[in-house]
Amino acid sequence: MDWFKGNGFKIAIFTLCLFLGFGFSKIYQPQGKSIRIYKQALKDYENQNYSNAYFLFSQISYMSDLKPYAIYRQALCAKSLGDKTSELKSYQKLFTYYPKNKLSEEAKYQAGQLTVEDNPDLAMSYFKSVEKSNLDEDYKIASDYYIARIQSAKIRYSKQKISDEKKQKIEQSFRNYLKNYPNGRLIASVASSWEKFNPKTNSKDSVLIARAYSNSGLLKEAEETLKKAKDEDKWAVWAVNSYKTNNYEKTKELVEKGVKDYSNSVLTQDYNNAVDYYLKLFDPKDELKYTTKIFGLAKSEKKDYIWDLKCQKVTQKNKFSCYKDLYLNFPKSKYAENAIIEVFKYGIQSKNYAKCRELAQDFLKNYPNSKHVPMVMFWAGKIEQSYGNSKYQEYFNNIINTYPDSYYAYRAFWIMKNVSTATINAQLNYKPVEYPYKPPTKGEALYTLLQVQDYNLISKIIKDEFIDSWLEYEQGNYATSVVIAQEAMDKLPVKPVKTDLRWRLVYPQNFYKQVQNYAEKYGNNPALIMGLIRTESTFNSEAQSPVGAIGLMQLMPATAHEIGTKHGIKLNTSYLFNPELNIKLGNIYYSTIKEMLDKRDISAIAAYNGGIGSVTKWKSTLKYNDTDEFVEQIPYEETKNYVERVLKSYWNYTRIYQR
Repeated sequence: MDWFKGNGFKIAIFTLCLFLGFGFSKIYQPQGKSIRIYKQALKDYENQNYSNAYFLFSQISYMSDLKPYAIYRQALCAKSLGDKTSELKSYQKLFTYYPKNKLSEEAKYQAGQLTVEDNPDLAMSYFKSVEKSNLDEDYKIASDYYIARIQSAKIRYSKQKISDEKKQKIEQSFRNYLKNYPNGRLIASVASSWEKFNPKTNSKDSVLIARAYSNSGLLKEAEETLKKAKDEDKWAVWAVNSYKTNNYEKTKELVEKGVKDYSNSVLTQDYNNAVDYYLKLFDPKDELKYTTKIFGLAKSEKKDYIWDLKCQKVTQKNKFSCYKDLYLNFPKSKYAENAIIEVFKYGIQSKNYAKCRELAQDFLKNYPNSKHVPMVMFWAGKIEQSYGNSKYQEYFNNIINTYPDSYYAYRAFWIMKNVSTATINAQLNYKPVEYPYKPPTKGEALYTLLQVQDYNLISKIIKDEFIDSWLEYEQGNYATSVVIAQEAMDKLPVKPVKTDLRWRLVYPQNFYKQVQNYAEKYGNNPALIMGLIRTESTFNSEAQSPVGAIGLMQLMPATAHEIGTKHGIKLNTSYLFNPELNIKLGNIYYSTIKEMLDKRDISAIAAYNGGIGSVTKWKSTLKYNDTDEFVEQIPYEETKNYVERVLKSYWNYTRIYQR
């Protein structure tokens, strides 16, 4: 006892230090250790070892920049384990301790969904916060629905009377969701909540509810709800639901009467859906017959949809007059843009340049933001050039400056430079894909998450498609990366200079060393082969088409074996997934067909897609004076587009990487 009294103070101090040390270790943690723990936790998460991942994420120090992301990850682990209590606690911890973190508002939305049944008042507070946040509109509209659902349930259970204004506001929330997201994840729940709140919805609202049920597969519920609607309001949704319940005669009857008598009473999207399901009733070879039938019955401006379908199905000989009449009768229609383009193309092929001159001016005036502007501008320039008018230079320079990455910029530039061949042998510099903007600095969320390679969370907190593309590239998902980057670049109203790092994501030099080696060995243009690979497989070495073409250059096994035999290369079909061998065989094949077609790249590209026999036939039957007229007249739309895509890619590889 005396010993204890003498040493009690020391023991107390030691115990206190031990306790503080343990607490400090929970608060402070070397960054390197935090990164190692997070990476291991992420690996466990990806391997579906959610329990261990949850524990490891909990070990990240509260002083670490990674802590809010670790908490969010804990919520995801708990969700995968079906532990709603832990999931909710993680979300609440995140937005309580880290309210300014970019994941906090989404955490509130998720918390709201978890509490909407058991604690609706708490859920409402979360959803109201989301409505005022900077989250995407999708979250806000969904939150608006949940708020309306909670309010309507309270009113229904309490049987209290409410003002017409409040009632209309609640119903408008339901209406907004079903109109904006006709196939949304919550449509069945929205429809049910609305009907419970107001069993006597008006005719048009009943149609919205019925459509939601039908789209959710609740066909009987849809049928019951449709009974409350008027015939003129419900015919389109009723027709679709009848088709889904195998009542095909009813579908036929409803659509034929609806397009004739009630076109203006239904939403355009419902009208179009009903027409589509009507045409599914018939054998594809009879579609033109029945499209023509309802075309004759149809009235109102919605007839333009059926008219466009009819033009797609008529014979090539009748397309011109069909599209011309569509454009003349519905000049403001959403289908008029395509109609005038088809008329313009026909005018180019038939060399009716005077009419095309007028159409080009009308089109460029009425559709300045159309994807077809470069094509119309190019041919307008060609027409002016044929008239000896120097205005063609203005058109061509406009394309080159405004649409620098387009196929038509390539053709305009070649004409301006008097290049008569399809390609030139330019030397390219190899430049790797890099992060497309100024590198993030320490303290930024991106910097923190890049340290642990948590790419999924980066996509959540940074809304930038080029960064999404880069993240996919970093994970080896080359095809997805290119598609995302291309779509992002297409959206930019003003294209960046060719040295901008974003171009490397759109046109990466994957496998370039192998391409350069074999292209030069077999007399091909490396930039052109890069364009061909990008078009064929988007750099997915595991690509396999429905018809059996394999690998980067999409070689058919029979063709590859034939080439291999001739060149002493032994292989089995699985070898075609090997990038180097695929590129080698693809170059040999391309060189072979090019040699057979007078060493012309345009012909070889077309033959790579459409076959040598087809190209030989086209060259002997089509009437053309130059490359542009030949490409424009290629009878197979797929092959025509293919040639333009390959040459567009070739042009961009040359433009971006030329020494």
